[in-house]
Amino acid sequence: MKRLVLIDGKSVFYRGYYAMGALSLPDGTPTGGVYGFAAIAMEIVKKLNPTKVVVAWDSKTSVTRRREIYPEYKAGRVKPGDDFYTQIPLLEELIKDLGWVFVEVDNYEADDIIGTLSLEADETVDDRGKCIYETYIISSDLDMLQIVDENTHMWRILKGFSNIEKIDIPEIEAKYGIKKSQFLDLKALKGDSSDNIPGVPGIGEKTAAKLLNEYGDL
Repeated sequence: MKRLVLIDGKSVFYRGYYAMGALSLPDGTPTGGVYGFAAIAMEIVKKLNPTKVVVAWDSKTSVTRRREIYPEYKAGRVKPGDDFYTQIPLLEELIKDLGWVFVEVDNYEADDIIGTLSLEADETVDDRGKCIYETYIISSDLDMLQIVDENTHMWRILKGFSNIEKIDIPEIEAKYGIKKSQFLDLKALKGDSSDNIPGVPGIGEKTAAKLLNEYGDL
């Protein structure tokens, strides 16, 4: 079976950027984010030996569509310094040199790209109707858990560059006490503070799980 790796580019890049601090070349060019990304990339190659790797990136207009629905979406997030953005061309060069694919689409977030490609991979079958891809999502964003299925796994980056947690359907169900198919409803009920999305007032994760176990879905 072929292995497709889908990397949440900005999520991984952020981790290197903040972990490495003021790392730079002798001429002062900042490289912390690129170094951190490269370190995680090497771990991916060693552990997964992928057939194909796609790095999904948030475009400048990635939140436009969602803010038309909810203007406060992702409001309050602290914007990184200019040295974050000056490294992006270096990152794209690194990805190209690795033979990987960098994907950025106007009005779509990396999550959307990863969700779409993982679904396409699920639907790519051989002449016997069997899926030919095993997909691995690399991210620290738990929103990605809604994409996990029998052929799609999530590798969540924890601390450092080599501490990676593999999450499949059994881990999701054990962690949240619900069926994996109920995960999106759980998020809707409890909200998501990282994206500034309010849930139902007075309902946290435990209450949401209890309600879903009782009623099934929203």
